[in-house]
Amino acid sequence: MKNNRLFYIPIVFLLLIFLPDLLFAQDDLKKQPPKLGLVLSGGGAKGFAHVGVLKVLEEAGLQFDYIGGTSMGSIVGALYSLGYHPDSIARIVYSQDWNSLMKDKIPRNYIPIEEKYNFDRFIVTFPIIERRVKVKGGLHNGQLVDLLLAKYLSPAYKTNDFSQFQIPFVCIATDLEDGSNVVLNKGILHKAVRASMSIPGYFSPVTINNRLLVDGGVINNFPVREVKEQGADFIIGVDVQTGLHSRENLNSILNIIDQITSFYRMNANEEAVRLADIYIKPSLKEYDMMSFEDYDDIMRLGEESARTFLPQLKKIADSINAVNPRKPRVLDTRPVDSVFVTYIQYNGLKRIPKEFLDGALEISPRSWVHISELTEGLKRAYGSGFFESINYHLIPFDEDMGLVFTIREASSGIFGAGIHYDSDYKTALLLNATFKNVAIKGSKLFIDLNLGENQRLQGLYLVDRGSKIGFGTKATFFNMSLNEYNNNEIVDVYNVFQNTGEVFAQWTFKNTMRFRAGFTFENISIKSRFSEQTLKGSNPFLVGFLNWSIDTYNRNQYPTKGNKLNLTIKNVSALFDVSTNDITKNSLVFLLRYDKNIPVKEKHTFKPGLFAGFTIKDHVPPPQHWFLVGGQSHINYFDSFVPFTGLRFIENAGLYSLIGNFSWQYNFYPKLYLTAKWDMGFVTETLEELLDKPKLISGFGLTVGYETAIGPVEISVMGSNISKGMSNFINIGYWF
Repeated sequence: MKNNRLFYIPIVFLLLIFLPDLLFAQDDLKKQPPKLGLVLSGGGAKGFAHVGVLKVLEEAGLQFDYIGGTSMGSIVGALYSLGYHPDSIARIVYSQDWNSLMKDKIPRNYIPIEEKYNFDRFIVTFPIIERRVKVKGGLHNGQLVDLLLAKYLSPAYKTNDFSQFQIPFVCIATDLEDGSNVVLNKGILHKAVRASMSIPGYFSPVTINNRLLVDGGVINNFPVREVKEQGADFIIGVDVQTGLHSRENLNSILNIIDQITSFYRMNANEEAVRLADIYIKPSLKEYDMMSFEDYDDIMRLGEESARTFLPQLKKIADSINAVNPRKPRVLDTRPVDSVFVTYIQYNGLKRIPKEFLDGALEISPRSWVHISELTEGLKRAYGSGFFESINYHLIPFDEDMGLVFTIREASSGIFGAGIHYDSDYKTALLLNATFKNVAIKGSKLFIDLNLGENQRLQGLYLVDRGSKIGFGTKATFFNMSLNEYNNNEIVDVYNVFQNTGEVFAQWTFKNTMRFRAGFTFENISIKSRFSEQTLKGSNPFLVGFLNWSIDTYNRNQYPTKGNKLNLTIKNVSALFDVSTNDITKNSLVFLLRYDKNIPVKEKHTFKPGLFAGFTIKDHVPPPQHWFLVGGQSHINYFDSFVPFTGLRFIENAGLYSLIGNFSWQYNFYPKLYLTAKWDMGFVTETLEELLDKPKLISGFGLTVGYETAIGPVEISVMGSNISKGMSNFINIGYWF
């Protein structure tokens, strides 16, 4: 018995020595559970699946210590790391026009009224730099994406260290110069995320710390290793990549780019999959990186794939919470509403005066700046065409707040090209050159050359100063062929040659209204192929005019909202005796054109319109100032052209006109439209005829149209009460 007691003495002695250390080690285990990391891969629109996965991860009760992502994964990951709820992220996805956003298509209401006509005319554009046409760094500048990220990632403005977020965050980009992997965990958050998603060739690269960066998915689309290196012990990885494309799917530039970059990242992907402890891969083979309109289905598939792991995810959450319980995060983050700015700094302004931006942004130092209003102002500035990009970030300093703009002015010019065919004007090729800041800061010079059966050369020089008086000059040279009809028969064909020179003053308001006053010198020659009773030789006229225009259409092609108004009063004076007695020396002409779009349902739009024109009695203007009615062309070589369904091109002409048009547009399938049209009205040569015994003209038609990369493709079938049988009209391409 005594010997047994001696046996326990060394054991008790050892316990007294090591027991405190053993107890301390157990406390450490309780205080230091495994660090949990979340990794979200890139994949373009397929990255919407991450939102569905996040809903399930929240339901499981998981608390992450690190988040990493690439490309679209970096966007979702950054929002989640700042404390946005998955439902809030889903609402952000729902509220975007992704087609316009990804194509950097600025809404039409932000474009100056003079340039709305230029909007959507070109198939391709190239910058003109130092008098040479060059290729852009990307198809799109990413301006709208940058503004979107700046708004929703604004809660991060107080820190440049991503480890200080609610959940430490890291995203990946690729150095375009040397192809290296770039880990972004410091700096301006929205700029880092913008770099991470800069698809090479599609978006322009982003410069950070003097490095030219593009999409991290080029070499590292699934950054599991980087999140482990941040300190994560256990990784849940969500991979929305679908591997290499089949030959049949290599049918677009983006799919080809994605295929090429996939070759470089395959080894990195395989390693990342091995390092992930739980690997969630939604089934997204039916979608590609540009399937942005399918966000609802993609998010649903992400949620469904994560739910198959829900029991396992709950066990992990319960195990970690048992060791070290943590309160669930309060996910109520929202974009910053406003900040008090003490100073404003513009970086990159060279040719554009600071006053232009001050006016467009409507902000000043030592005042509250609302982020939503700032975003609107930046869209207005970008829509002016003077900037390639104009972005901002906030800098907190002690009690001051700085608002810093990083500006890239647009190239000195743009060269654009388009192609068009219609039954009236036939085939035409458009070549355009647009130059900025020519001779005067803030000026614009537009030069159009239409090559085809009806050729036209036009130049416009404009200094637009908004509500302050601006000025411009315009020159036009064209020739075209016009038919004259009588009882449905062509009785003559005229060759028209005209050149004009114009000077004017103008005032514009909110990009949608313009008042212009000026003079136009016209020189016209009209030669008949069948008769000598026409304007021959040189016939000069001086036209003084007043014009009020409104344009609030939301789209150039198939608009669904907005209206257009064009009210013109002009006095036409012959500078010499004209070659026919039918034309008086002076004439006063009034014309009003109004069109409106009324959305009835989501896919239905009612489109009423009115044209009214009259000439002062006994004042007969030259033919180009008569009201020329008929055809479906939207191109107006003369401002008196009046399209009319069911009539051939300029089948009717008169000095007095009153026409109503009604159409119903139905978007029955994506990019497919069906439009029913009915036009009715009167065209007479005398006021007495209009008031006493006018002949009603009525026409009807049906148009099927499809939106393509080169513009609308349309086929119309029409008829009228003055023509026998049915006629058709074909239009291909953007109007110019």
